[in-house]
Amino acid sequence: MADIYDLEAYRKQKEKETLENEEPLEDLGPTLEELATIMMMSSDELFVELLARVEYGQSLREDGLSTSTLIEELTNRALHMELLCEIAAKIND
Repeated sequence: MADIYDLEAYRKQKEKETLENEEPLEDLGPTLEELATIMMMSSDELFVELLARVEYGQSLREDGLSTSTLIEELTNRALHMELLCEIAAKIND
């Protein structure tokens, strides 16, 4: 006759390990609100906001955007502009 095993204890242990190993929410990246806010900002606004944080150590905005999110977005836009200029220069030649 086959043995019957109770898998409930195993399942509960795995759930507990999973919860302990999960990253905190703040480490998962920008929230949807941050993404929506940053996508509505112009590149000039991003630049001025980051400059104020670097030069004066304070934000010009009250929405709590993280500096890392500002840096990521400004870097992405700069890379896209550089790529566009490179492609346009090749077409122009």
